[in-house]
Amino acid sequence: MTEAESDDHPTDLDGLSVESATDIVVDDEKRFNEVRETLAIVARDGTVCRAAVDDALANASMVVTTAETRVEIAGEKLNSAQEAATRISDSDLVSVRINEFDACLNAIEDRESDLGDAIQEVLAMKEEGNLYEIARKIRRVTNAATEVQRAADDFQFEIDSFEGWLTDADRRVEELTADVDALAESVNELRDTVETLAAGDGDPESEAAHTWAAAMVRNRVVSLMIADLRAELAALRTWTEREGGTPPSDIESRLDDIQASHEVVGERLTTRAEPEWTARYTDQLTALDEALKEMGPPVAWSDVEAVVEEHRPAAKQ
Repeated sequence: MTEAESDDHPTDLDGLSVESATDIVVDDEKRFNEVRETLAIVARDGTVCRAAVDDALANASMVVTTAETRVEIAGEKLNSAQEAATRISDSDLVSVRINEFDACLNAIEDRESDLGDAIQEVLAMKEEGNLYEIARKIRRVTNAATEVQRAADDFQFEIDSFEGWLTDADRRVEELTADVDALAESVNELRDTVETLAAGDGDPESEAAHTWAAAMVRNRVVSLMIADLRAELAALRTWTEREGGTPPSDIESRLDDIQASHEVVGERLTTRAEPEWTARYTDQLTALDEALKEMGPPVAWSDVEAVVEEHRPAAKQ
């Protein structure tokens, strides 16, 4: 018998051992353990029984409540960060980050709001519904609640880090310096990739062509990273001067060096391209360029990731 998929014709599993109930629900040996673990959710002493549903629901509800609490705390932390940022609310560097946090929290809250509905759905079917379907829904809502809790916890960590960045000028410089280090590494990796491209391979669907197209995408994103870090440096200088501190002194020269190296890499990418490669990928790369033009500093990198994913040159099937 294949796995039951709905409650339209429920199989009476009440009173069966977990092993016997699993045999009824599924005949796929590869999924046997998964189904057995699911049925164990509504079992007592190795026997599937409707009386176990209340306990399983109580456990799931506790996980959901924990997730809801963590989301609530995340919202409070965001409010605190927004208040801390009011003194520099005129800085785009800060407002963009606050907006990204707000969008992230909204997404987490949307996922959280679905959890209560899922619990109510199980409650509505607990008296007469298929026990396997009940167990499967309980498992799903428990897993979903755990994921929401994890997302809320990660969000809280990011907010704490952001508040530390807001209040500590030295930390802001340290993080900018780390971003510049990462940028330099990205340019070095691009340079190494360019050196691997073999000349004379004109096949537009070859591995070399795909590598070149991917490198062109990364090259365009690096250009945006350089512009973004220059804008961040300028904003931090203004911020530091407003507070009477000493602005960072050596980052601009490093950015100049990185930009020079990046320009060389871009030239090599252009010269290494076979005509067939450019003919194959020009339209896609041009569309990406047009989309990235709208992503001026300060950059919302989640938006950039979405744009890159949408316009990423893909191999023909």
